[in-house]
Amino acid sequence: MKIIRLSTDRLRVPLGKPSRVSLTDPKPAAPDAVELVLVHLETDAGVSGLGFTYLLGAGAAALRSLIDTELVPVVLNEDPRDTDRLFARAEARFRAAGFGGLAARAYSAIDTALWDAKAKAANVPLAKLLGNAKPGAAFVVSDAATVGRDSAEALKALKPHLKHGAMGVRIEIGGGDVQADAERVREIQGGLGENGWVAVTAECRFDLGTALALTHFFEDVGVDVFEDPIPTADAPGYEKLARIAEVPIAVGATFDTREAFFQVIRAGTVRTVRPDVCRLGGVTPLLKVAAVAEAYHVAVSPVRMTEVGVHLACGLASVPHVDCVSWFRDVFTGGPGFDGGKMVPHAVPGLGLTLNEESAAKYRV
Repeated sequence: MKIIRLSTDRLRVPLGKPSRVSLTDPKPAAPDAVELVLVHLETDAGVSGLGFTYLLGAGAAALRSLIDTELVPVVLNEDPRDTDRLFARAEARFRAAGFGGLAARAYSAIDTALWDAKAKAANVPLAKLLGNAKPGAAFVVSDAATVGRDSAEALKALKPHLKHGAMGVRIEIGGGDVQADAERVREIQGGLGENGWVAVTAECRFDLGTALALTHFFEDVGVDVFEDPIPTADAPGYEKLARIAEVPIAVGATFDTREAFFQVIRAGTVRTVRPDVCRLGGVTPLLKVAAVAEAYHVAVSPVRMTEVGVHLACGLASVPHVDCVSWFRDVFTGGPGFDGGKMVPHAVPGLGLTLNEESAAKYRV
């Protein structure tokens, strides 16, 4: 089986509410849309693959150009099932410039399409190909309590998901007012009740002193995990947090390399890592992170990408739950569903996704 054609598409999908606020911009403005770059892969055996990557902000045109001009030659006329070999070729192609950044994001769309085709060729859902560890996974709502949404709006957005059995919510903080952040966490936690699971994610926005103060507050209100509180380069800071904080610390949402994960996993300072399929370059490198994490009894919680994350969570024992993000619910048909309070992958082979052509025409750039 050989890849005979690979084409790209670019969509600009509107976001209903602000998703984040830049702390370096004197007049912060949250993006009003997510840039989605799609890869359509065809083979001489009639097996196809659909992959995608996304950006919140600039770079989508450059990313698509990287795929079309630099990365298509890496996989064209190759067997899509050779995911490890093709990933190594992609990394080697960008060795001089560095693979992290846009190149990794660009290849992640191809890699996801390869895994979609690989599972289709095996005639099984991707979750089964990855190991079929469990039929359904717990899920956390990760697009309801973003920066820019107050606690009342967040709780309202959470309600439909809670009816489906969501285990809790991921609250993004770092809007510039630490006291307001703390109060917002307290209000959302109170609105969920005693059984609600809460993660707070800061995306490396705080210094060590502020992060330490927040961990003490989070202990009092019952936060379950504090994610990426300080800059990733501050290894001594994370070691101190791990020693002092009773709230478990998670890191990795901004890591661009597998080696960064290997280092913190082996250091033993965190109990959860947060790899991003897009940042790392796809499913292939994430599986390597997950294998090392499992060896050290560290949980793996992939960032966003629900349509892929549900397969990782159901396929791998080390992934306890899925980030539930509804950005692309109008873009794809098929995909994850809900059953018995769990999120479940579509039963058809591959990712179970089909592009909604009507929506694609509306959002196409």
